[in-house]
Amino acid sequence: MSNKTPNKQSHQSYKDAKGRKRWHRNDEVAAIVKQLGEYLIIGGYPEDHAKRYGQLAHTISRMPELIDTLARNDQLNSIPGVGGTITGYIEEIIQTGTTDKFNDHQYGKPPPLTVLELTSIEKLGAKTARTLYRDHGIDGMKSLCKALTDGRLKSIKGIGPKMISTIEQQCHASGEI
Repeated sequence: MSNKTPNKQSHQSYKDAKGRKRWHRNDEVAAIVKQLGEYLIIGGYPEDHAKRYGQLAHTISRMPELIDTLARNDQLNSIPGVGGTITGYIEEIIQTGTTDKFNDHQYGKPPPLTVLELTSIEKLGAKTARTLYRDHGIDGMKSLCKALTDGRLKSIKGIGPKMISTIEQQCHASGEI
């Protein structure tokens, strides 16, 4: 989760592999929206509610218009999936790089933001991160790598040999083991 102001490159466009116009800034905002959805799933929000953030992130990253321009012109509601409360979250992310939704206690005490380190691992999704956090107390890379070295990951449903290998590589890369 970012808490920084956009840099100059953020407001530059680029062409994707299919020749479509994209914006670095939209990608930045989309990444935070995606993280919000993952965080909500880990924190216990109903998946059908939280998964829309991932869909919205995909839409934002592929918009041909700069999201800041839409916000400035009060047109965020023109984005499919944006309206009502979601508009406020998007505006807050655009302005500050984060949203208070990360502190929402609607479904209990929110997990620490370090749980998002888990979903940064390739093929480790929000539901698996939720299981690691809720059932095994794994709340970030440090505790994940400790669980790996202790051998505790082998008994966790959904964590097979390939995932263990991927986690081991991430732990080495992060310097945790």
